[in-house]
Amino acid sequence: MIGEAVAGYRLLGWQVSVTEQGVFLPLGPATTALAMPARIGSRVLADLKSRMLAGPVTVIPGPREHWIFLAELVALLPTHLKAPPEVQFVRSPHRIALPPTMTRYGSLRWANPPSHSRHWFPPFTAVLALARTATAEDRR
Repeated sequence: MIGEAVAGYRLLGWQVSVTEQGVFLPLGPATTALAMPARIGSRVLADLKSRMLAGPVTVIPGPREHWIFLAELVALLPTHLKAPPEVQFVRSPHRIALPPTMTRYGSLRWANPPSHSRHWFPPFTAVLALARTATAEDRR
């Protein structure tokens, strides 16, 4: 199963690595990821889909399920750029675990899987803007 997943990722042009812990996508200078709770992530993904900007999104299972949005750094992250407290940026030199990597709560899965027609990453600014809106709505 891991071999099939790795082959599929490599066909997409992703430079994944495999370790005893699972399958990982290293983040580079042009890529980032935004991690957020599932309740916010589901809204962000729906909003990205409605704008035809949805890229790959993984789901990390657990008592507090998190969604990881892969995104493109279209510009340097300004140091003054603030994300809501529930949203964390993940940047190079970190890496992102990909399905079917296992956690103690089960296997990672795709909320929005990559495909040959949709393996690009949306601009991080779009993901962040929609996460801010979803977080503000969540607090009301």
